[in-house]
Amino acid sequence: MSIKASEISELIKARIQNFTAATEARSVGTVVTVTDGIVRIHGLQDVVQGEMLEFPKNTFGLALNSSATRSAR
Repeated sequence: MSIKASEISELIKARIQNFTAATEARSVGTVVTVTDGIVRIHGLQDVVQGEMLEFPKNTFGLALNSSATRSAR
């Protein structure tokens, strides 16, 4: 049994035409420190006080302080 190049080409074209891409806007930061249940995160410029944050392993937190003048070193 041999596969023709035209058959492969048609299969690829059909898959491309039927392709649907799901997109999701996300803001991702970097955890700098974790002490006594308090997490310092760098890189979440759009976070506001009281906003719910999602961490890995289905863990959630609440943004309490957002300071543009502080930077993690």
